Amino acid sequence: MKKIILSLIILSTIVGCSNNDSNEKNKEANYSVPDTLNFTIFNNKLVLNIENQGETALNYTITSSKNYVALSKKEGAVTSLNHDEITVTVDKQNLPNGKSYSKLYLNINNKKDSIVVSVTNFVEQKVTLNSDVVDAEFSKVTNQLVYVSASPSAVNILSANTGSIESITLPYAPTCVSISPDGKTAVTGHDRYISYINLINKTIIKTYPVSCYANDIVLGNNKWAYVFPAKGQSTFIRSINLSLTTDNEYEHIGERIYEGNKARLHPSGKYIYGAENNLSPMDIEKYDIQNGNAEYSYDSPYHGDYIMNGNLWFSEDGNRIFTRGKTVFKTSELRSQDMLYNGTITTETNPYTPIQWLDHSSVKNNLYLLLVADDNWNQKKLPNIYVYNDSNLSFKSKIPLEQFLVSKSESNKVFYDAEPYFVFSNSAGNNLFVIVKATGAGLAKEWAIEKINIE
Repeated sequence: MKKIILSLIILSTIVGCSNNDSNEKNKEANYSVPDTLNFTIFNNKLVLNIENQGETALNYTITSSKNYVALSKKEGAVTSLNHDEITVTVDKQNLPNGKSYSKLYLNINNKKDSIVVSVTNFVEQKVTLNSDVVDAEFSKVTNQLVYVSASPSAVNILSANTGSIESITLPYAPTCVSISPDGKTAVTGHDRYISYINLINKTIIKTYPVSCYANDIVLGNNKWAYVFPAKGQSTFIRSINLSLTTDNEYEHIGERIYEGNKARLHPSGKYIYGAENNLSPMDIEKYDIQNGNAEYSYDSPYHGDYIMNGNLWFSEDGNRIFTRGKTVFKTSELRSQDMLYNGTITTETNPYTPIQWLDHSSVKNNLYLLLVADDNWNQKKLPNIYVYNDSNLSFKSKIPLEQFLVSKSESNKVFYDAEPYFVFSNSAGNNLFVIVKATGAGLAKEWAIEKINIE
């Protein structure tokens, strides 16, 4: 708060005295105004008080250096020991994220003064989605993010280059999605159906009946789809020949799998690796798809020695497997060298809390992790991206995710953490795409995609 004292000399001519006779009376005019007006994210309007703390009346004018700052009045007078109020309103609509500065210029009894106006603005960078998100994959060949939604039932295609989203209506609610290695087609799983999608012309090629509820699905580079059942306990992979229109379902060859497996296509295109769920201990296993129908190969040489925890991801070259349990394994064509222990990712959470999602960018030599909090009952996803060195698994940095700003009313705004479900890097490695949810915020549209630039 500034307190200003002005010395005023008042000349009074005394009647009856000579021309040289005068009486000088000194009166002090003093006032106070704030140094700064601080507008937070949560307010657009403040009251500026000009306090007259002296015996002399004050006359003032006030102007703003920026047109986004509006004043309820631009001039006025303040009598002795009184104050005047000016309502200052800011229009944040075209202001950038972060802080913006301007000034108010005052002239009070011919003395110039100024007040700094600081405005903090929050502009959401996320793209709000018109649907939920059930599952998602990213093609680094086409730089497209493909996600499926149940409300409404659709395949949604985000172009990483343009930011545009196109949707294809599905006949049934989807449960999972897989993109072909060339990025041109995809398959979605449903309850007792799968849909084969052309991602180039945005059409459904065909919907096929299958004999299970699809917990997960993998699309090979051989026009076969592999469905992993959600139920059935000891069960079979359903291998679907997409080149046939009927009688195209086969049960996989060899040892049975267990319900609830999560699976991914190895970058070689020859194999699928699966992660067991609903078993103790949970293992990982390999299936050969070179002849079309899947054939069970073998599981890892470990049985409870390392935490695997029901999901897995590959390095871009396919030489390593990263499990949901933070354990890393090597891959090989040779069984004796396949799925051998290759390290553990150490995180700020305890060793038993899982990875929510993982992505590898060989261009940046980075692993991007989403982590689950230590609360075993809640399983809340932490609102950060954790960056690790892809060679030695050392921690590099943590990227906080943008929050959701929710207006409960005109005067009540609340921040909610963004809960991340998926993270993907583009082929150049300079962008991340994170699918997040405003859990518990009560928003009608609670899903969004945040794009993050990577240096």
